[in-house]
Amino acid sequence: PDRASSIGGTDMSSDPTNKQRNYLAIAVQAVKRLERQMLLALDNGNIRDALHKAMELLTELRTSLLSPQNYYDLYMHATDVLRRLEAYITDEDERGRISVVDLYESVQHAGTIVPRLYLLATVGSAYIKSKKAPTKDILFDLVELCRGVQHPMRGLFLRNYLSQVTRDKLPDAGSQYEGDGGEVKDAIEFVLQNFGEMNKLWVRMQHQGALRDLGKREQERRNLKQLVGTALVRLSEMDGVDMKMYSEVVLPKLLEVTVNCKDVIAQEYLMECVIQVFPDEYHLETLEAFLRSIAHLKSKVNVNNIVVSMMNRLSAFARSNPEKIPSDVDIFALFHRHCAAIIKAKSKMTLESILELQAALLNFSSKCYPEKLEYADHVLGFTADVLAKAGTTLDAKCTKIVKSLLTAPLETMQLAVLSLKNYHPLMEFMGFDDRRDLAIRMCDAVVNSGEPLDSVEKVVTMFKFIEPTLKDQKDNKAEDGSKASEIKFRKEQELVARVFHLIQAEDTDMQYELYVKVRSVFGKGGTARIKYTIPPLVFGALALIERVVARIKSNPEEPPKIKPKKMFVFIHQILVSAYTNTYPETAVRLFLKSAAVADACGMESIAYEFMVQCFIAFEDEISDSREQAKAIALITAALEGFTGFSEENWDTLVGKCCQHAAKLLKKEDKARAIVNCAHLFWPTSQSEDAKARRSDKKLLKLVQRSLKAANDCMKEQVELFVVILNKCLFFFERDVPTINLKYLQGLICLIEQHLPNLDENTPEDLATKAYYMNTLKYIRSKKASSDSMYAQLDIEEITST
Repeated sequence: PDRASSIGGTDMSSDPTNKQRNYLAIAVQAVKRLERQMLLALDNGNIRDALHKAMELLTELRTSLLSPQNYYDLYMHATDVLRRLEAYITDEDERGRISVVDLYESVQHAGTIVPRLYLLATVGSAYIKSKKAPTKDILFDLVELCRGVQHPMRGLFLRNYLSQVTRDKLPDAGSQYEGDGGEVKDAIEFVLQNFGEMNKLWVRMQHQGALRDLGKREQERRNLKQLVGTALVRLSEMDGVDMKMYSEVVLPKLLEVTVNCKDVIAQEYLMECVIQVFPDEYHLETLEAFLRSIAHLKSKVNVNNIVVSMMNRLSAFARSNPEKIPSDVDIFALFHRHCAAIIKAKSKMTLESILELQAALLNFSSKCYPEKLEYADHVLGFTADVLAKAGTTLDAKCTKIVKSLLTAPLETMQLAVLSLKNYHPLMEFMGFDDRRDLAIRMCDAVVNSGEPLDSVEKVVTMFKFIEPTLKDQKDNKAEDGSKASEIKFRKEQELVARVFHLIQAEDTDMQYELYVKVRSVFGKGGTARIKYTIPPLVFGALALIERVVARIKSNPEEPPKIKPKKMFVFIHQILVSAYTNTYPETAVRLFLKSAAVADACGMESIAYEFMVQCFIAFEDEISDSREQAKAIALITAALEGFTGFSEENWDTLVGKCCQHAAKLLKKEDKARAIVNCAHLFWPTSQSEDAKARRSDKKLLKLVQRSLKAANDCMKEQVELFVVILNKCLFFFERDVPTINLKYLQGLICLIEQHLPNLDENTPEDLATKAYYMNTLKYIRSKKASSDSMYAQLDIEEITST
């Protein structure tokens, strides 16, 4: 019978935690006291007295008053002492002062079984090390004798101690104890036998005590599960456990012990241990047997976690070692068959559990068989069928799992997901926000892959997948108008624009067909989206026109079906629609770019039409004075670069530009715009057509009008004068007759007269003065150079600096 040892009669606090703490303190104190007495006896060479003190010390391990955690602390203190005793016995036996054989016989006559077996394991360890008897005989003798302790907790710790002291003394492959001491099979049999008994003791803990303490006992069992798991770890560390030994001996025995124990906690833990402690290569070769055993587990076992854990383990292995996946075994088919059997057998399986199983299966197929698209598609289709039969709205957990199902293929398959027929149907089971997030993830994956969308089928499928980012949905919620929401929308549409740039076909006719499909989709996106999607479409079409022109020049005998004119009509139709009315500032830029491309292609009438539309957009849609000034500056710069217009068209466009520049509301904007228009009357090109357009008188007239407008300004007056001076320097260096040294000198005098009006305490005026000083510095540097056209310009007398 159990006894409370030296802690049985002590008056303890009523608090259970304090009781446990006090029990442990008294027991540890007794262990330390007896340890000192044992060590003293060893120092005196009195082995019998030392064994007697060790027996007393080990008697403390007979207590039933400690919880598993506290019992473990006591166990550690006691076994530390035993290791010192074992070292002494081994040393003295080697010196011939004592006989380990006699000690092994004598300790078997000790009166109390728990101390006796601890001592027997300690002496037996030294006995094995002496090699005075076959190792396997001592091992099997010890494992059988340990059956004498059937108390679950005490027996479990005793067998754990046996496993610890013999771990380096097994007749494993390459061990010094192999051969006469036994074979690898003996070592494996010993470990498996000890493991089986440990598991029985662990399971028995569940059935001792009152039913009301069941939860407490389950928690205690979970706290002790590592003791059982260490036996499996020892098996996995043995060199003799190769693939053949594992598949023929070890795994069958482990699965037999697991299935026969009929305990939910034990079966879940042991199956997880098998998955985690043995190599992945072993699992790949024995997967069929492992999965088959799952059907024989208790009905309450969470087999879902077991299968998912195995799939995740093998997925990670396949990702880092793809070459080690056996080609002769269809592992996916094995998993799929057993997953289907599990779902069918467990009629009460929750939707969440089913989805978790499918997510793990898809993750496995994506990592192990990325080239097998049909595997992934099959899982997605099966999941869609399950959700359709369930007919319920997905909760947050299920939605998260479905999202992981859909994102997993993106990591490994990227653009290949477009060929998965069941991908989009599964997306439809998710809410708008989740579909939108998934569409963004897909755009990211496609952009990062860099693979071109080079067919109509790919483009249509891609746009179907990312539809939540392309147009409003029936179930989408109105944006809250917050800054964060605006930023998210902008980034989303910019990502869509990046996806568009991947639409690239080698054949120009196919490229145009793709752009027609894109236009039909982008046109339905609403005014908020076309701000981001129409510009890349226009630039893409313009780049396509340049490709077509180059193709016609290189191979005039085989012209493309789609000519540049049709593509310009395509662009014109896009821009004159709602886009110009909604975003006229950007439309002006796109019209100018289109006109420039048409001019470069020698298509004057089309370029002129784009310029007409540009002016219409400016006149009808742009009302903000600042935007008007920006638009006129762009139009002026674009016109200066055109070379293909006839004299009549050129005069019309230039006249219109000057007219609008003169009508700007603010005098500052007006002055800048008019002086910019002066460039149109002195093109820098040296072609005959460009020279024919030159008119120094009209240029001078515009400069004069610009000066008048600047003079009427109440602010920025000096700055505008300096700007006009720099323009005139530009014209002077390009030999404009009306802009001569006298005119320049007059401008400098004008600026000098107004220079005192600057307030040097304001940053703007300081910048203006610095601008003027740099201009004078430039003129002086020109004067200093030889043969300078500025030599006759006298600025020293008229400048104050």
